[in-house]
Amino acid sequence: MIGIVTFHASHNHGSMLQAYATQQTLSKMSYESEIINFRMKSQKEYYALYQTKYGAMRFFRGLLLLPIHRARMEREKKFERFLNSRYRLSPEELHTYTDLQSVKDRYDIFLSGSDQIWSNRIPELVGSDVDYSGVYFLDFTPDNAKRVAYASSIGEATAEDLKSKLQLLDRFADISTREKYGADILEKVTGRNIKTVVDPTFLLNGDQWRQVATKERPIRNRYLFLYTLKGIRPGQKWAKALTNFAKKHELEVVCVSPFFPIVYPKVKCLVNVGPEDFLSLIDHADLVFTDSFHGTAFSINLNKPFYSMTASDSKDQRKTGFLRELGLGNRVLTNFESIANIDDYRLDYSGVNRILKEKRYNSIQYLKSALCSKKYT
Repeated sequence: MIGIVTFHASHNHGSMLQAYATQQTLSKMSYESEIINFRMKSQKEYYALYQTKYGAMRFFRGLLLLPIHRARMEREKKFERFLNSRYRLSPEELHTYTDLQSVKDRYDIFLSGSDQIWSNRIPELVGSDVDYSGVYFLDFTPDNAKRVAYASSIGEATAEDLKSKLQLLDRFADISTREKYGADILEKVTGRNIKTVVDPTFLLNGDQWRQVATKERPIRNRYLFLYTLKGIRPGQKWAKALTNFAKKHELEVVCVSPFFPIVYPKVKCLVNVGPEDFLSLIDHADLVFTDSFHGTAFSINLNKPFYSMTASDSKDQRKTGFLRELGLGNRVLTNFESIANIDDYRLDYSGVNRILKEKRYNSIQYLKSALCSKKYT
């Protein structure tokens, strides 16, 4: 049996859907697996409705959301329902290194999954009283265990940041990451050949994701969908630019802004949106705007016209590198002003789908090979 370690319980659409995709892919390959249900205290605190640990500003911002408390509660329930109904989990919820000892001998292979699990800037890891970063490098596993990393992202971590984890990286039988720049850094640190593979969400195709999505059309009229993970000020900039754009193209503006809803005339900001709802909102949209990696990924997988915002000075190449590989570099925005210049937003996916199909095939072949290979020595 395979034990999967990833950010499976973050109340974040992309995190939970990539974990689901990893497990589904293993199942299609006839592997039995469980997601190790490790939920550190700081992660639960970070995604709590009213946070008390992440600074006074964040706490008071939570109080401002009291008028939409019921909708936020409904959202939380949808995420927990997804976690408990869509995953096959280890028998108990685990919170500490001591708890992890109960599963260390349960699995034949440990799989370090995707998302930014090897980043040193994840808030719930930074905010923890105990350094649990090593869990995602599988430091709790027995010495004789087989370890594989599939699409594990380093986020914005540097070679210097990762050197402290070299001893743990050396214990992996195979390592792959989802960004070329991440592979380059890991090769520099480990001296090994690091494979670049697609994010797990691309291991399932659009039709397979539609089977997961909420079936009912979420919005009656034609709409553009905004998915943003930024704060209040960027949200207002998005709203201003998109309401002008929507008026020109006769579309409604529908948005999901998980950390703080956008309040702006002519913007319908939805709060009680779970992972299945998120997929449906993208699938039924005429056009998607986003500043999120997974917002971008699902737009591509569901073949929706989209634009992805990335600051021109950003060090995070998760989106831009992959978009260039797919020939979609022209769908990157670096400022809000450029939205007004978009006239024809249609997107021909025929070439993109050919490239993506090949990448999906190669990534699955890599995973099969890595799981069957001998331990690295």
